[in-house]
Amino acid sequence: MSEHFRNGIRSSGLRLLVALFICASAFAPSETAAQENPDPEQVTYVFKRGDTLSGLASQYLRKWPDYVAVQRINRIVDPHKIPIGKPLQIPVYSLKYRPSEARLSAFRGNVSIAFAGRNLTPAMGLNIGEGSDIKTAARSFLTLQLEDGSRVSLPSNSQVRITRLRHILLTDSIDYEIAVEKGRIRSKVAPLEKQADRYRVRTPVAVSAVRGTDYRIRVDERSGTAFSETVEGEVVVASGGSLIGGQLISVPAGTGAAATVTGAIAKAELLPPPELLDPAKVQSDSELHFSIAPRESAVGHRLIIASDAGFVDLVAETEGQGAMLELPAIPNGRYFAKVTALAADGFEGMPATYSFKRQLSTLGGSADAGDFGYRFKWFGEGEGQRYYRLQILKDSKTSVPIIDETGLSRDTITLSDLPDGEYYWRVGVIQFSSDPEDPEAIEKWTDFEKLTVAN
Repeated sequence: MSEHFRNGIRSSGLRLLVALFICASAFAPSETAAQENPDPEQVTYVFKRGDTLSGLASQYLRKWPDYVAVQRINRIVDPHKIPIGKPLQIPVYSLKYRPSEARLSAFRGNVSIAFAGRNLTPAMGLNIGEGSDIKTAARSFLTLQLEDGSRVSLPSNSQVRITRLRHILLTDSIDYEIAVEKGRIRSKVAPLEKQADRYRVRTPVAVSAVRGTDYRIRVDERSGTAFSETVEGEVVVASGGSLIGGQLISVPAGTGAAATVTGAIAKAELLPPPELLDPAKVQSDSELHFSIAPRESAVGHRLIIASDAGFVDLVAETEGQGAMLELPAIPNGRYFAKVTALAADGFEGMPATYSFKRQLSTLGGSADAGDFGYRFKWFGEGEGQRYYRLQILKDSKTSVPIIDETGLSRDTITLSDLPDGEYYWRVGVIQFSSDPEDPEAIEKWTDFEKLTVAN
């Protein structure tokens, strides 16, 4: 700051300070929505030897009138006589920053990313900046990787806006904020190392402060209630739009908070993880089927499939009220399933994660009489080498097979010498994976079918 400017401040006194403050307040920032609604939070900076208020303002404040605002907030009479070690409170919105980064690390289906009025083409590694609007359609998923290692995942039918994505220069800290407008998100937040680090999740009715947490938020489309659920760590939730001046609710792991449009917040214990029955079963049918052990406290269940244990690459999801959940076909491979119980009060419970193998292998059969005897035929879908086995039993399903043909590579066989009587038959398949690194084979059978022979 020049000597002329210092003399100007001294000579003009309180009137100039007030005028500068009014000028700062009247400034019309327009770069982001956050500037239109200044963040009331502040950071603390401890004054060091060699510091000057004007030097700090020049290096770390976004606009020079904020120099006066900092002086006023801290009740500094003479900016040239600030003692070493004095803590200064500085509004976050006035600090300089560099843009931080979010990269598209996984996506499937129909996702929409818009920035500055134009739509971006989704691509792995795409850099997504502050002010971006992100939407997922039905059966569509997306995961962002933030610069500090945190991840944000959007399941189907969700919509968010990245309102803050910054690295604050003064405190060398992050300032992230995501606004959930519709649907659900999961935040897997890396541990925040600095006191000034900030990760916020905002909904139309509440705001949450997150530090090193596995955390979910859902906005109910009908009621507008925002459900916050903590899986790991701890979250602080406040109704309205600010964490300052309102009632703060601590939401530790295993609990949730529901903020309504009236401003009320209710806490609840999350339901324990549900149990999948036979989770190691190979999912070989056309559709995937998962059986859940019934529990009276749950009104439904949600199931999410991912290709990785961290649930970055989401593949499919479903929810239902019964003990059986079905999902459409997915490619062969190794997957992870995360299942949660849904409570009557709207909260989603704690998750249980299972690994499973998907290898499509369907099988069906038919038998009919022809000119040369009885023809047995089988069919099915599945990648890899398939070998069939035909069994025919007389009089009972529990009798010893009178025909047991194994290692069949063709899909039909005709028998011309079956005596009159009642028979039960079935066909089986042994299918090897098309993946050379997977030596495990699948064996499955059709149900017994009855055949009456009358020559």
